[in-house]
Amino acid sequence: MRKAVIYARFSSDKQDEASIDAQVRACREYAAGKGLTVIDTYSDEAVSGKGSKTASRKAYQRMLRDVDKGLFEVILIHKYDRVARNLGEHVSLEKRLKDRKVELIAVAQDFGSTAEAKIMRTLMWSLSEYYLDNLSSEVKKGHRETALKALHNGGTAPFGYDVVNQRYVVNELEAGYVRKLFDAVANREGYTAILAEMEAAGITGKRGKPIKYTQVYEMLRNEKYTGTYIYTPQEEERREDRRSKPNAIRIENALPQIISKAQFMEVQRIMTERKQTGKKVGYLCSGLVYCQCGAKMHGVRTTRKGHEYFPATTAPRSAVPMWCIWRRLTRRRWSTFTSCFPRRTRTGLPPPSASIRPGRRAVWRSSTGPCKSVSGRSRGSMMPS
Repeated sequence: MRKAVIYARFSSDKQDEASIDAQVRACREYAAGKGLTVIDTYSDEAVSGKGSKTASRKAYQRMLRDVDKGLFEVILIHKYDRVARNLGEHVSLEKRLKDRKVELIAVAQDFGSTAEAKIMRTLMWSLSEYYLDNLSSEVKKGHRETALKALHNGGTAPFGYDVVNQRYVVNELEAGYVRKLFDAVANREGYTAILAEMEAAGITGKRGKPIKYTQVYEMLRNEKYTGTYIYTPQEEERREDRRSKPNAIRIENALPQIISKAQFMEVQRIMTERKQTGKKVGYLCSGLVYCQCGAKMHGVRTTRKGHEYFPATTAPRSAVPMWCIWRRLTRRRWSTFTSCFPRRTRTGLPPPSASIRPGRRAVWRSSTGPCKSVSGRSRGSMMPS
């Protein structure tokens, strides 16, 4: 008798184990009628069949590992959509099982092994994916209609509002603090005292956590406080558009107003002026130096143990060969690069093939001044001007 296993899955937390039991029972009845010996059962509960969720289906992944070990010859499922609702996943699984001589049988959709059966199986795979695509389209359509009525479309209401029967109503206690925060920024005052007052009064955000500066920033940028209903059907791809929401559904005066439009615009102007107010250090090659990996280099000034350092660093995820910056600027060899350093620092330099781990810095020590060539021209490219 051939060895078989059963795979069962349900996708929503609104379903329960009874769905798994029904699938397993149907598979066992089929196995008994076909003379198959069921040696194990794999089940995933409340996990979607979308292709992006495949890795999170622990039982499914365990079954695939057992396929590679050759522990059984047949996999029984109730319907093809229990394996996945993604055509690509079905095709990939079919090839994997065929290479290992394992047969996949959907007991409620057993079309046999004829050429026509292949067409029917492929059709079932496509319909599985179509179901999700169609469901997504219908849900988006419903959300759009809800948005056009200026009703709450799910998620957490902004601080200062409550939701009653899908409509926004002002929470006067929270709205009072929203007005205080906007007044503080409009008067160019800090709001540390306001946050301390809220914490002392036990006032928290909508998720029950104390309100911090990050939440305050989002509140001060939230246009809903002016009475404008905003709903974005799909997240913008460009980062700069995620704040302005050019493709959002906007309905003016659809919500109870907490902040006037004039004050809101004034606060936006003040917050924009506050950006990047820190003191900047001018570097000779600012904006011009790139690593050979393509990452932009940044100069930083720091002082340790009486010495000034001018690190050159990239984004935290880059692995940067230390000498590539120097080579790009001077077109010189490694020996020229090391000869420009004070003798006590040469021993600490890595070989040309070495790379700095992500987030680490390549450092030039300036205790003896910028590095000089024989002709006297400066090669200290990251030194400040």
